[in-house]
Amino acid sequence: MASGTRERIMDVALQLFAERGVAATPVTAIEAAAGLSAGSGSFYRHFKDKQALLAAVVEREIALVRKDPAVPAAGTLAGQLLSDLDFLGRLRPLMTILMWERNRAPEVAEHVQQVMADRGVELGTAEELAVAPVEAVRADPQAAAAVMMSAMTGYFLTTEYFGRRPAGIDPQRFASTLARLLTG
Repeated sequence: MASGTRERIMDVALQLFAERGVAATPVTAIEAAAGLSAGSGSFYRHFKDKQALLAAVVEREIALVRKDPAVPAAGTLAGQLLSDLDFLGRLRPLMTILMWERNRAPEVAEHVQQVMADRGVELGTAEELAVAPVEAVRADPQAAAAVMMSAMTGYFLTTEYFGRRPAGIDPQRFASTLARLLTG
């Protein structure tokens, strides 16, 4: 039962931290939303404090980042990029929390950035990209992977921030164009 309660607390915290930030989310609100008696101290049976909870939530979400999303049947770089845009959508709550907490918990943002950068480099050197890369990719695959990751994140965040796709370009068209830029 403890692991179920712990997971429930983390699920609720992910939602509340994304909506309000960690500082503006009292422990009693987390307890109440998790179905625990608010103010009973039940929270502290599972976590030392909110910072420990934040660390656990971030680590759980990072575990998702470390797993590659399912590669589309076509196995193309454009298909992988499109799949990654969907994957970024599943990470929306974590990204929101990082926006709230980047100044209060810079080590959390640093950790997530490193994991995502590592994943971007891994994807950037994927077999699909290695088949027919353009000269710039052959010359510096790590930089090309960083450009690819930045383009993907930029497209996603621009869509989220403004509530519409950049220049009205749909995800399929964006992913196909980025893949062509990288592979010629």
